[in-house]
Amino acid sequence: MQLSSGVRDVGKVKSALMFAALARHSGCDTVVYCVQDGADAVAKGVIREEGLLPPSVPTFEQRLAEACEASVKFQVCDQAVRTRNLTKEDLIEGTEITGGIHLIVYALEFDRMLYF
Repeated sequence: MQLSSGVRDVGKVKSALMFAALARHSGCDTVVYCVQDGADAVAKGVIREEGLLPPSVPTFEQRLAEACEASVKFQVCDQAVRTRNLTKEDLIEGTEITGGIHLIVYALEFDRMLYF
């Protein structure tokens, strides 16, 4: 999945995380590749919704936890990391910083991709 939405469209971010967890639970190898504003999703503390929504509405934090528990793989474009002055320590555990070519390879090698 390519995630280019961030704090300005948390609904799309939560949808991406939900579908990533569903794909993983269905046996699919699942990578959420974060570009541009999508880096917000893997930067610790940038998106915060805990306590802001009614109890029946899943928060970003809940969706992220579900994706992590499902062993979804997270990657972030090194350019997005540099643009935001982030370091590896600023990212959620397990996030890989990779070159943009990875997204091109995924698009060429895999049958399906989702974009959020």
